[in-house]
Amino acid sequence: MRPLRLGLVAYPGLGGSGIVATELAHRLARMGHQVYLFATERPFRLPKDSPVAFIPVDLPFYPVFPGPLYTLSLAGTLEREAKRLGLDLVHTHYAIPHAAASYLGLGEGFPLVHTLHGTDVSVLGMDPAFHGPTRRALQAAQATTAVSLALAKEAERAFGVKPTVIHNAVDPERFYPRPERKGLYTEEGEWLLVHASNFRPIKRVPDIVRAFAKVRPKVKARLLLLGKGPEEAEARRVARELGVEPWVTFHPPTPHPEEVLGAADLFLLASEEESFGQAALEALACGVPVVATAVGGVPELVRPEVGRLVELGDLEGFAAAILELLAHPELPKMRRRAREYAQERFHPERITRQYLEVYEKALGS
Repeated sequence: MRPLRLGLVAYPGLGGSGIVATELAHRLARMGHQVYLFATERPFRLPKDSPVAFIPVDLPFYPVFPGPLYTLSLAGTLEREAKRLGLDLVHTHYAIPHAAASYLGLGEGFPLVHTLHGTDVSVLGMDPAFHGPTRRALQAAQATTAVSLALAKEAERAFGVKPTVIHNAVDPERFYPRPERKGLYTEEGEWLLVHASNFRPIKRVPDIVRAFAKVRPKVKARLLLLGKGPEEAEARRVARELGVEPWVTFHPPTPHPEEVLGAADLFLLASEEESFGQAALEALACGVPVVATAVGGVPELVRPEVGRLVELGDLEGFAAAILELLAHPELPKMRRRAREYAQERFHPERITRQYLEVYEKALGS
């Protein structure tokens, strides 16, 4: 495929959509494509030496409006920069408001690809305030993709589109086991249980603390919660209330989560909505089995040979699954399987080729 001039649009923070977009942009740029990443600030996971060019989306504030007009600012930035840079295609991640903004700024004839990530379909996408414009923008695009089959089916029902399913990728050269780092987070003889997210209510971080409180009296373990967000205060309160505060560590966000995940014994995910589970995939690549709620696209990722699934809200079952895996005689073998599985099914080269095939079709090549 000839080198392309690509614009990718993303949220810059801790969420999975921004991580997927940023790392895809970096891989495409390293392959020789000219890639421009549009966001309100430099994305958290974009390497400092990346060949990706960052294009800031300014948010001017005028007192006449109730707040910054991100959708219009992004539309105007895309319209201006697409002409200046000679972009061949724009690929947005997370439909709201990126799909409508790009459609508004670039028009129906410009090659647009939109990737759906989860709550842009299941929560915000169903809000009457956003649904109509988002539906029209997605239907007008040359292509849409979704990060799981479950999400693709939901998008078809919600928006009348049929996305191509492209799962998320993980770099096994970056995410790999680091057992030598475990001692940085635990005392001698403790298991290390890890959760990583943006601590939104949908992630149910306090439920992870509640499940841990059922585990700790039975095994020596420590829970490390990696990230930051609105549920942190409630998670801290639950840890104090249940008497496990001494064994719960809150770790701030880091651009190098692999250094924490690689030291873990198990990864925990208790979400009530999860289109795929990028952090869980990164844990698997580190050779860390996963205990997760069976929601959304998570069953497409967490198979019995690499983890356990439990019903949403079943804290007894969640704790039992943790204890079962920690006591499992084949836990070392499961760790090896987890890494092999992530490498084989979700290798970046495989996933990037799938996106390039979508680009080819969108460009009519």
